[in-house]
Amino acid sequence: MVKKYRLNIRLKIIYISIVILFVFVLAILRYAFNRSRNLLIQQEIGIISQVMNRNELAVEEVMDAVRKLSAVSNTHKQIASLLNESYKDQLYSSENASRIRSLEEELLFYKNIFMDYRIHYVIMGADGTIYSIADGIENSAMFGKQLLESVKQQAWFHEFMEKERVSCWVAPCMYDKKGVIKEEGDPHILFVRRIQDYNTQKYLGVSIVSFPIDNFSELLTPYGNGGLMLLNQENQPVYTRDSENYFEGVNVEDLTAQFNKGQGHFYFDKQNVSYLVNYQKVEDCGWYLVNMIPIMVTTQAVDHFYRSITGLVFLIALAAAAVCLAMYIYINAPLNRLVRRVSSVNIGGTRVSEAAEISRPSFGIAETEMEINRMVDYIEELSAQALKQRDIEQNLRYEMLRAQLNPHFLFNTLNIIKWSAMMSGAANIADMITSLGILLENTMNRGEKETALREEIKVVKAWAEIKNWGLKNRIQIYCEIPDDLLDFRVISFFLQPLVENAVLHGMNGQENGEIRIQAEREDMGVCVSVHDNGSGIDAQTLERICRELDGEYKRRHVTGIGLKSIHELMKTKYGPEYGLTIESDKMMGTTVYALFPDREDKHNAESNDRG
Repeated sequence: MVKKYRLNIRLKIIYISIVILFVFVLAILRYAFNRSRNLLIQQEIGIISQVMNRNELAVEEVMDAVRKLSAVSNTHKQIASLLNESYKDQLYSSENASRIRSLEEELLFYKNIFMDYRIHYVIMGADGTIYSIADGIENSAMFGKQLLESVKQQAWFHEFMEKERVSCWVAPCMYDKKGVIKEEGDPHILFVRRIQDYNTQKYLGVSIVSFPIDNFSELLTPYGNGGLMLLNQENQPVYTRDSENYFEGVNVEDLTAQFNKGQGHFYFDKQNVSYLVNYQKVEDCGWYLVNMIPIMVTTQAVDHFYRSITGLVFLIALAAAAVCLAMYIYINAPLNRLVRRVSSVNIGGTRVSEAAEISRPSFGIAETEMEINRMVDYIEELSAQALKQRDIEQNLRYEMLRAQLNPHFLFNTLNIIKWSAMMSGAANIADMITSLGILLENTMNRGEKETALREEIKVVKAWAEIKNWGLKNRIQIYCEIPDDLLDFRVISFFLQPLVENAVLHGMNGQENGEIRIQAEREDMGVCVSVHDNGSGIDAQTLERICRELDGEYKRRHVTGIGLKSIHELMKTKYGPEYGLTIESDKMMGTTVYALFPDREDKHNAESNDRG
């Protein structure tokens, strides 16, 4: 009988109104805070753009100072004259040293005019003479020589000289304090210029102005606590300032692919975190400045306020619901008795309050109590019927599985007798009938579902005697069973199919077949194993057998006549962790394991506890 219980219309209206109001307020709050959040982000974008413009001006000032300092070697007449003197014949060494010192003093003078930061300024004359100014280097001449030797080995320098380019930027360039270019050294920005006489355009040498990238730490400042990166024309990082590792794991190409103007911004997601990325192009050289900062850092104040307001709205909604609930409890006191009644219902030996979900009480008057009581009685009766039906089905399944084994065994035995009589005459019929009598006696006299392990061994040996008549005594049975396990209770007639399967599938063509039956106690119970010295099973066949058995991959598998029925029978009777498994390797034989629960140990332990 199905009944519909109607809710009190007033309580319906109250709860629906609370829900609608709550949703409406949340929607308004979300809209207002999202708008405020977007306005704050736009404001932050403007501030970041100003910071990026200042950083761009700082980079341009450095590069402009480097270019001016490098241009001195081309435009200054005295420097050009000193470089030209290297072509004069019979120039005394003292005069040459004085010329080099004079040129380096001129370079140092202009370096102090154009550049306040530590730099390295090296000129290689057309005759190979080296002029060097190296801040922080003790042996400037040796440093300049090493640096120029390393530069001349670089591919970009050969390209620069072959194409007779006027100037070029190289960044980053790594070299140590001795001037040797290495993969792991101090990063520098090199500006290389070809030196030519201003009037005659005569080639006078090459100048290299090297600006240590560490100097940028005093010039470039990221916004807030974000990360700042300077990229060259090939989108390679030249300088990075990233204390929070925001750029870690980011592919630079993914960032530069979103550059579409000289400056701008976009949003970038990394590891479920959204970042605000601002970029600014350095017009003089085509490099880019990139600033990256999490959006939640810029909007944390608004987000915190939004969470606080949302939590307050939730508390108000919960308070309203609590008031309605208090009113419901006060008005519907009789329903409290229903809750106690339903919680005491017993279904299959288990209280409903512990194992089942109790339906929500209907809102209404005391008459509802009578209807729900009838429903509870009906559920209890229905549950008892369901449990009874489940037990019947489980017993039926158990008996059906057992029925699959005995006819199969008797059929195979009669076949052996028939063929033995036809092939060897009547002399051996008596012995075979004797063995068959043992089998039939055990089959018909055992009404119980379990028997002692010693009886199973007796059946297997009788079957082997019959089988050996057809196989000319090729099968030898060896039993290694401890005395304390001979009376261990196992499923009736489970062992003979295991031995028969070993003979049929594992010993086909085997001259001297050996089957060893062993039993031992393990952590999970008692394991009975049947091992043969047959041909074994290949890995592909084992995998197929696994899928056919229970659809799960295992190292051990089950196959053969009657074995699947035994496996299902053991799982049904003892539980899913028990049953048959098999281990096999090609040409190494096969071992079938039958795992039973050690109920006797548990029984003994319980007896000892009682004692």
